[in-house]
Amino acid sequence: MTLGEKIRKLIKESRFRNISAFHREIVTIFEDKAVNLRTLSQIINDRASGRERTLNQIAIILGISISDLRKGTDAETLEQEETLGTFTYNDKAVLKALENRLPFMPSKLILNRGGRTSEEQDSPSAEKSTKWCAVIMGGVHLSISGMLGEEKRTFYKGATFSFDARQKHCFENAYKGTTVVYVIHAPVENSPFYVAPDAILTSQG
Repeated sequence: MTLGEKIRKLIKESRFRNISAFHREIVTIFEDKAVNLRTLSQIINDRASGRERTLNQIAIILGISISDLRKGTDAETLEQEETLGTFTYNDKAVLKALENRLPFMPSKLILNRGGRTSEEQDSPSAEKSTKWCAVIMGGVHLSISGMLGEEKRTFYKGATFSFDARQKHCFENAYKGTTVVYVIHAPVENSPFYVAPDAILTSQG
């Protein structure tokens, strides 16, 4: 089975039933960051492989991980080669934050053995941007590149820490097995997952 065939099958079996309804839900959740309908159609018809970010959007709306999306398809072997020693985020946590219009992003960071995230950074010109972290399993190296050069600190199971996400940073597995870190990110306005505080729905009893 190809990846496109599986996506078509999952959409048909979902509450959306057809591609148009499925795409409307993607737009509702991801707004201007959403994959366009033409690209989605190309992926479903196996005329395009789809970037990781696009496949992530598809998987989130389907309520599964990218690994589960690729499982049983000709893309599964390629994914296994690409993700050896890399990392994944909990897609359901991302979807929950988007659905509830949260002004922060809760994620479950899973680092496989030898895994390291890409370097990331929120806008240095922002007033503030913070990440709070708790190591649930294993150990993690946090590398931060600031004005004083690169600083590398190691945290193990049970440790909690926070840092300024406006500095360039990345996470690396410091353990022989899998490492799990809970990350709460209060992003700046130009973050893909930022939700304006005035968009939060509140109620009084």
